[in-house]
Amino acid sequence: MAIFVSIPRHRRFVLAATAAAAALSAGTVSAQGVQVGIVAAIVGDVRMSNAAAPEERKVARKQRVSWGDLVRTRKKSQLQILLLDRSNFSIGANTRIRIDRFVYDPSEGRSFVARVIEGAFRFMSGRENANSTAQVDSPIGTIGIRGTALDGVVGEDAVEIARNEPAVGRDVRSDEDTATLLVLRGPGAATQGGLTPGVAEVSAAGKTVTLDQPELAAYIPRPGAEPIGPFRISPAGLSKVQDLLAPSVAQAGKGNNLLRAIVAGAVAAGAAAVLLSDDDDDQPPGQPQGSQSREDSGQAPPRRPARGNDN
Repeated sequence: MAIFVSIPRHRRFVLAATAAAAALSAGTVSAQGVQVGIVAAIVGDVRMSNAAAPEERKVARKQRVSWGDLVRTRKKSQLQILLLDRSNFSIGANTRIRIDRFVYDPSEGRSFVARVIEGAFRFMSGRENANSTAQVDSPIGTIGIRGTALDGVVGEDAVEIARNEPAVGRDVRSDEDTATLLVLRGPGAATQGGLTPGVAEVSAAGKTVTLDQPELAAYIPRPGAEPIGPFRISPAGLSKVQDLLAPSVAQAGKGNNLLRAIVAGAVAAGAAAVLLSDDDDDQPPGQPQGSQSREDSGQAPPRRPARGNDN
């Protein structure tokens, strides 16, 4: 006799992710198809591939993003991925990333791992949960992120920015393919503004550098080298990092508007979170099973706020 057990919808994702991880470790199936989020915003030409579909295909807004997806942006292109816990992973032009792992339970927190092969990225934590962790790997380092917003650059742009920073200089030998620059955008432990205080830990060659204040940076120049830092990035360097991610708001980093720019980005991310509930097949994580949307109940949907500059 078959026995059927009702499982809340927001728990099904966690069970699916856990089952996929166990099966993958046994070598029986691929984790392909385990959703981690959706494409919230897109500019220009962005392509995606994975082990099941190795040929690159164009990415569209509201497209689902899953474990193992390799995403590549082309010239003058940008992408923002909204993860299921409302965290925000954005990438600039000429960037390649891969989503390696994502497990999320609204009551237990989130575990996220991605690899940035080249280019610029920003990770902004979502719903506050002390158990949530995020890890971004570059070709030569590991970055652990807890409750904060972090920018990173991998490759020749990282070298160009770092060599003009007094803490690094032009005498440091750097690898233009793998050099990695990280900048904590905020907030730190003593920062106000509505975002969860947190830190980023940059590790390479057995050394870990902690970034716990906005505008602190670390630089890994080449394979086998320890991180340089922490050091406070210059306004010019910060502006160049910003320009790689969002040219329209690059000027925000030139004065004292840095935190306001990041908070504005967090507000925009919160507004974008409604995209997760637009899908007809799935309820957003954490919504009670069987609850009605405004559309289902006949109520008019709320007016969405005007879109400002995206981070």
